[in-house]
Amino acid sequence: MGDLLAEQAEQTATPARFGQTLGAPRPKRSLIALACLLGLTVSGTWWVAFVPYFFLRGNNDFVSAYAGASLAGSGKLYDLAAVSRAEAPLGDSRQLMVFPRFPYYAALLSPLRWLSYRTAYWTWQCISLAAVLAFVAFWPAPQKWITLVACCWSLPLAACFIMGQDTTLVMAALAVSLALFFRGRHFAAGLAISLCSIKFQLFLTLPLLILTRRWWRFGGGLAAGGAALLGISFAVEGRTWPVQYVQALRTPILTPSFGLMPNLNGLFAGQPHAALLAGIGACVVLAAAWVVMFRGESADAFTAMLVGGLLLSYHAFIQDAAILVPAGLLLIFSQTRPGYRLVGLILLSPLAFLTFRLAHPPYRSAAILLLALVALAIIPAVQRWWRPLRLPAAAPGRTGQRADGEPGVPRSSS
Repeated sequence: MGDLLAEQAEQTATPARFGQTLGAPRPKRSLIALACLLGLTVSGTWWVAFVPYFFLRGNNDFVSAYAGASLAGSGKLYDLAAVSRAEAPLGDSRQLMVFPRFPYYAALLSPLRWLSYRTAYWTWQCISLAAVLAFVAFWPAPQKWITLVACCWSLPLAACFIMGQDTTLVMAALAVSLALFFRGRHFAAGLAISLCSIKFQLFLTLPLLILTRRWWRFGGGLAAGGAALLGISFAVEGRTWPVQYVQALRTPILTPSFGLMPNLNGLFAGQPHAALLAGIGACVVLAAAWVVMFRGESADAFTAMLVGGLLLSYHAFIQDAAILVPAGLLLIFSQTRPGYRLVGLILLSPLAFLTFRLAHPPYRSAAILLLALVALAIIPAVQRWWRPLRLPAAAPGRTGQRADGEPGVPRSSS
């Protein structure tokens, strides 16, 4: 009973804590457009070398998505020979790309197989753009222009279009889920976030969030949505697909050792005792995420879930780091901890990914993310230790009144 009352209290309190304005007036539309244009220019310039081959010619991850759409319901969705035959006439690359999604997702993509590859590819890019616009529209904050500018400046989000990736759909589902959550509709929010199982490896810390915060109705919605999607998957691909799926995920070509992956796997790739270091790093990530989830506000807890999930994901590339856009936005709207806003700006900035194209980068992107998560855990303690000294108590007869109406602090004579 106590847990239920606590959850109900948090439902009614949360909308007032998140989604408030930052206190700055809304700039002119021309300045907003200029900021968006500048961000798109920076992102486009950064990825310009990848545009001709990957973006314009469709030699990217959409090959795998189109093959999955073609094989949906065939019982051979994860058969490497069937996948190779389906991908052979697509694009210019002959590298085998395993379909890394659940069968329900292949069923959702299946209408694309009735289109030619080129038509389906540009249709997919339009769907991705619509997903970004949906993210901006549903994101639970009144200052939509900040969300729009953040999207335009995100190098990982631009990489989603370059590589034909589907992280944009995850962002849209996440925005809908958080919009429902901060309106107190926890079960519906759990249903919506179950669609993020498109990239389940980015949400490994979601169970920790539910258990730590005791959001049982949110977890119930997630379980109900997940059960429905699993049911669709079995209906589409048969009862043996889980075994085939696990075998496909274990294919070495799916997750190569790549030092620029924004996770612990990338942080310690090529290092001596990499497995041990990754295990220690995972413990640090889980501990820091738990501290933020346990002590922070709801928005802070969601941020820790997103950053921690990205770091723990074994399979993640720069386009998957687009989920740092919602993570950063949750922090810059923080009303209780100004230090969190600085961390949010770092997550939204291109800082972590500026070294992506360098032959010998001075740091790895995952290091920035790990430091950001640890900072979220220790900032409250630092603020308590370095809290400014309070004003001395007022002398009798000179109590006065504070500007907010609280008695007890003497007014300044000036």
